[in-house]
Amino acid sequence: MTLAFIPGLDVPDADLDRMAALLFETSHLEYCSVANTLGLPLPALQRRQNIEPYLRHIRVLYDGDRFAGFHNSATIAEYAAVQAPSYYRAEIRAMDAAYDAFVAEHARPEDLFVAGLAIEPALRGKGYSNVLLDDIAGLARAREAPRIVLTVWETSAALPLYLRKGFARRGTFDYAYPLFFERLHALARQMRES
Repeated sequence: MTLAFIPGLDVPDADLDRMAALLFETSHLEYCSVANTLGLPLPALQRRQNIEPYLRHIRVLYDGDRFAGFHNSATIAEYAAVQAPSYYRAEIRAMDAAYDAFVAEHARPEDLFVAGLAIEPALRGKGYSNVLLDDIAGLARAREAPRIVLTVWETSAALPLYLRKGFARRGTFDYAYPLFFERLHALARQMRES
């Protein structure tokens, strides 16, 4: 493996599109994206809403010249400074507000929050998740973040991985259960005493 991280601002367009498409594999964003206010195709909406505003916080992993995966990680305080309008239809805004409140309940402003992490399906199970998580831990240390916090769906294959990597459950988001029949968990990994 010849691994390197590239900042989100330097990533080619095709890989930004790929990142947006990968978001669909790890979430229920299809439901949220249908009938979006911009009338965009669903992956294009995710690129506009969940990739482009956060490029300063995204790091993309390449193996040689091959896109392998990415993470979107920053402190809660850094995310608060991002201007990211919602293009979802109006009925989704209440769920977004409930999710934001859930994150705020389980993450402090100085915590490093992982808003997104995805690996190319063909490369899963080959150690790339360790590389991404090590990079995230390095960012947390550099920012002197007391914890790394993330959310993960209960049925995700990533949940057991995170638990093995020292993350612990901190709370459960039940708001979306009636729609998706699945719960979202907040996990945290202690980096230093707060």
